[in-house]
Amino acid sequence: METGEYSYKNEVVTLTNDIELAKSMTEEEMQSYFNTDDSKEDFISFLEDELRIAESHIENDDDFSFIDPGFANEADYLRYKFS
Repeated sequence: METGEYSYKNEVVTLTNDIELAKSMTEEEMQSYFNTDDSKEDFISFLEDELRIAESHIENDDDFSFIDPGFANEADYLRYKFS
């Protein structure tokens, strides 16, 4: 596992926990705990957006894993892709 992938997986876990915690709190508790002025709905929406971004980084971490096997090597693929 690469360092970047490990970081994103940790971020996913942290964001998931933060979302559950925010959902279980009142708006005033959430604002105090997370030090935000956002409404509860807006803040949870923000956390969910960040979670989707972190998950997409894990899914798309290695763009070269999907190289067409018809190319002899990565350099041939890159010449094809960016020509």
